[in-house]
Amino acid sequence: MRKRIVLGLHGFSSHSSTQMHDAGVCLMDENGVIAAIDEERLSRKKRDGNFPTLAYKAALSRGELSAGDITDVAFVDRRTPWQTYQVWKYAISAFIQTRVQPWGYLRFWTRKMLQFKRVPPQDVKAKKIRFYEHHLCHAASAYYPGPFSDATVVTLDGMGDFSVGGMVAKGTSGRLKVLRRSNGYFSPGHFYMILTEYLGFVPGKHEGKITGLAAYGNPQEAYHTMEKIIRYKEGKLDFVAPLVAKEFFSVIRNSPSKRTKQWYSQEQWEDAEPTHQIETRDEKSLIEFRKLWGGYSKEDIAAAGQARFEDVILAYIKDAVKLTGCSNLVVAGGCFANVKLNQKIRELPEISGLYVHPNMSDGGLATGAALLHLNYINENKVYEHKPWNHVYLGPEFSEHTIEEALISSGLKYTKSEEISKDAGDALVEGEVVAWFQGAMEYGPRALGHRSLLAAATDVDLPDRLNQKLGRTEFMPFAPIVLFEYAHEWFEDWSADHVSSRYMTVTYDVVPERRESIPAVVHVDGTARPQVLEKHINPLLHATLSHYYARTGIPLVVNTSFNMHEEPIVCSPFDAIRTFKNGAADVLIIGQYIVRN
Repeated sequence: MRKRIVLGLHGFSSHSSTQMHDAGVCLMDENGVIAAIDEERLSRKKRDGNFPTLAYKAALSRGELSAGDITDVAFVDRRTPWQTYQVWKYAISAFIQTRVQPWGYLRFWTRKMLQFKRVPPQDVKAKKIRFYEHHLCHAASAYYPGPFSDATVVTLDGMGDFSVGGMVAKGTSGRLKVLRRSNGYFSPGHFYMILTEYLGFVPGKHEGKITGLAAYGNPQEAYHTMEKIIRYKEGKLDFVAPLVAKEFFSVIRNSPSKRTKQWYSQEQWEDAEPTHQIETRDEKSLIEFRKLWGGYSKEDIAAAGQARFEDVILAYIKDAVKLTGCSNLVVAGGCFANVKLNQKIRELPEISGLYVHPNMSDGGLATGAALLHLNYINENKVYEHKPWNHVYLGPEFSEHTIEEALISSGLKYTKSEEISKDAGDALVEGEVVAWFQGAMEYGPRALGHRSLLAAATDVDLPDRLNQKLGRTEFMPFAPIVLFEYAHEWFEDWSADHVSSRYMTVTYDVVPERRESIPAVVHVDGTARPQVLEKHINPLLHATLSHYYARTGIPLVVNTSFNMHEEPIVCSPFDAIRTFKNGAADVLIIGQYIVRN
């Protein structure tokens, strides 16, 4: 019998230039994941939303497969009739609750959706093609790779399938049962995008900057304004946010070609790159928010917005757990890219375990679609829960390819038989080390295969690194810490905190340790660690162990290997170019060492 190979696709259509965002692919067979790659890493366009042709080819290459081997295709997002029904259902619900007028929006999207047709890559001849709901894909991405066979599943983002803002489901022995959907026009994700746009950053791209900025403000100063914008409907697993809905409908109705791009389009993000901010806002936009926030500092607005975002979602999480009766929680969707929110969730007494999908935003959807389809194929088999223990699922390059790239670059290099020792010594000497090893990470975090490493003991390092990378100065750097010592440095950390492998949750740094690692402690006393286990990444574990033996400190800075506003490097050529642009003092790539 022919082996089933599933291609999960998040991208509009191979025959269309229509964009989404965070396009990507996932290849799976009946034994599990073969490859999971986002298009941005190959195209070098941050959060690229074009159809993921390059990622598709790279996934085939990693799996040593051809297009003819693919038997099944799983698309993210349902087909037009289902989407149209949901758009009208939730838009009219928003109107009934708030009297916000959605009619221009409904006319625009109904016309647009009639144009939607989606096809896989031309060389894929698979006859089995299915279309899966956006938030169900998020749910699957959180549940199946997570550590719990029985779990409460929660998803929240801006919007999926043009209408749904989130989902509550119950995962039980391989079955996902949808219990609730929330109205996307009131979504906390859109609230946070509006906050991001108002504060001068690029919505859909720079929300993490708002989380960092919030630590510098007083949340109480403007909190009452946030209460007027969004509230949680207690016990109903939904939100009400009239001003958010009004702004969203206005985005589409008044100037769809401009402001829709500001919220969702790769084209808008590219236009914003030279200044790292959006174009001058149309004075007709954000009118109600200007009235509410006009008298407050950016820091206080960010702090109040972050606090309100946390409060409404924490209430939602509590009700979700109450509904399912299960205290193990798995989450996905763009809202859970917010690491401070995730810390608050982890600290809830109602939660006994938390897993955040490592590629929590829409970059993880292709994986969710493939997982759903794989479960559909295997529905008559006895279910075996198979948690992931790493996400090194992207392209990998041979030593020969690496050396060819170095020769082509003209850089002088040496070959080392003791890479871990040499890297550890460079860190002790205060050098910034560009670290390129093995298969590329899946998801938005550098997790020790495409990383910049540096000593966390230097109080001036953040300024030095920010200058090298062109980063915004208030954003904190994150640490990577040896598993064996994490409990000594981070309060309430436990060995069963699987999400700490992936830098998706912040922790309070032990107070008496903070002064010794100033480069990774944010102004609020927290850090976002990656906890490193030897069996997952032995080479980097050996490097940190050597550094620890010399310094007594089991952690260093780990930030992504890229210049600001670029995707994380993928290939040796990307790594060498970024190194030449001044990202690091030392490049350690495979067995080779290059110094500036």
